[in-house]
Amino acid sequence: MVDRTVLQYQFLEKLGAGGMGEVFKARDTRLNRFVAIKVLAAGMSTDPESRRRFVHEAQAASALNHPNIITIYDIVTEGDTQYMVMEFVAGKTLLELIPKDGLRLPQAIPYAAQMAEALSAAHAAGIIHRDLKPANVMVTGNGLVKLLDFGLAKIIDPAVVDDTANTATRINAPLTIQGTMMGTVNYMSPEQAEGKKLDARSDIFSFGAVLYEMLTGRCAFRGGSALSTLSAVLRDDVQPIAEVTPDVPFDLNRIVETCVRKDPDQRFQSMREVQTALAALKRQADSGALYDSPTMRTTRTIVPVPAKPRASKALAIGIASLLLAAAAIGGGYWWTTRHGVPQSPALIAATPPPDGTLNNDSILAMAQAKVAPGVIISQIRASKTNFNLSAAEVIRLTKAGVPADVIEAMRNPHAEPANTPVITPIVLGDALPIRLTLSEDIPTDSAEGDPVRFRVAHDVRVGDTVVIPKGAEAIGSIVDGAKKKLLVFAGKITFRLDTVDAVGDQKVFIRATQARHGDGPSKRPVISVGKSKKVAAPAGGEYLGYIDGSNTVMVKK
Repeated sequence: MVDRTVLQYQFLEKLGAGGMGEVFKARDTRLNRFVAIKVLAAGMSTDPESRRRFVHEAQAASALNHPNIITIYDIVTEGDTQYMVMEFVAGKTLLELIPKDGLRLPQAIPYAAQMAEALSAAHAAGIIHRDLKPANVMVTGNGLVKLLDFGLAKIIDPAVVDDTANTATRINAPLTIQGTMMGTVNYMSPEQAEGKKLDARSDIFSFGAVLYEMLTGRCAFRGGSALSTLSAVLRDDVQPIAEVTPDVPFDLNRIVETCVRKDPDQRFQSMREVQTALAALKRQADSGALYDSPTMRTTRTIVPVPAKPRASKALAIGIASLLLAAAAIGGGYWWTTRHGVPQSPALIAATPPPDGTLNNDSILAMAQAKVAPGVIISQIRASKTNFNLSAAEVIRLTKAGVPADVIEAMRNPHAEPANTPVITPIVLGDALPIRLTLSEDIPTDSAEGDPVRFRVAHDVRVGDTVVIPKGAEAIGSIVDGAKKKLLVFAGKITFRLDTVDAVGDQKVFIRATQARHGDGPSKRPVISVGKSKKVAAPAGGEYLGYIDGSNTVMVKK
């Protein structure tokens, strides 16, 4: 398409591609402006349903008049191909912008506030997006957020959402078919995953999932496959933000947790409520009050969370319980078959039929009888059964408690069995030393709060197990910056340590001194080497860090 001209649009470069087609940057030669043009994929151009969805996206987005929603200019046709002409936005998507450890709060809060405003306007017009995700949120160079891709948008009764008609134009269109699961699994609401009738609260759940990722750098709901991710959406609570990024303010944490509750009645009931909560946080951020908080990220005040070891202990107990349950059932089956003792109803349900076949209900019965997933999967592999797994049946089994890896085995019972790793909790004791190497120069004009980065110089092992690998990143920050005296900076620069990356993308709390220093930060001075007036401490300098408190790391073996 590049260098081709369609009507008055001269195609210049390809910007990206998606399920519905490709997007190009083009010049409108009539109005002398740049535009973005989505081209319906060739294979879909002759499909009536694909063409209907293409037009529906344009109608939904063009009905909205809001600075944070992409503007649709026109739909044009040439031959069998349809083109959607849109506002050209120079910037990057959140998918490209979110770093591994999440966005800084001065970025995340304004972005979230603008997204909430855009969704509130859409809901007021009776439109829910249904496919909110980082790839569908564009951010310009000056921080303006634009909501993209209304291809899965659904028209609902505007009476069920807030009325802000001054920012939106109402439109009428038929509802989509209830019972159809559409969207991106990692960000869809539980009711969307089940194909239920949706309202604006579904977008609120997706918004919470995106905000979680903005703050932590991790998907709120993720798994090794689409099926295990779906299971997480339906059944699992998100890992508390405090365990991933402990310095997120409590009020922001609460907003996310309220958005991603499984029951729609327990979430915020409108995006206007989310807007109000975020606006209060943004006012604190704009005034600087939020940055003075001891939990503000830019000060990097990280306090170990007591619940973290308890959660790990509970997980260890849960693993042990599963192993004991599997052993008990296996041993019980051996004893009863040898000695003719009547079996319990649960054990009968967990025992495959004499002919070796299984069915969905017998798998469900075994899962509910607490048979270990590995035992069930072994029986599935040994059987000759082809299971009936429609989307509705997958959802039924998932909600009833059948583990995702068991359902995966049912989907493909003849696949080679995978080596399932054993998850083992390993405790790192307080004050365990870690050798670190400074990754970057520390300038002489370093100010309080500036980041300090290190790399782990040697593997940290517990027994034969590597818990913190060589090369892992450790993060700290400047506590006392040098003071400028006349024309030079003088005085000691001190730093603190906060976290180090452990195996499995886990964080471990560390400090800069062997012993804690009362209520203040455990800080120490940088090691000055060389005579450079611009560098207080050069990269490559060696330091010791220490585990701060008792930290538990889950290790696959």
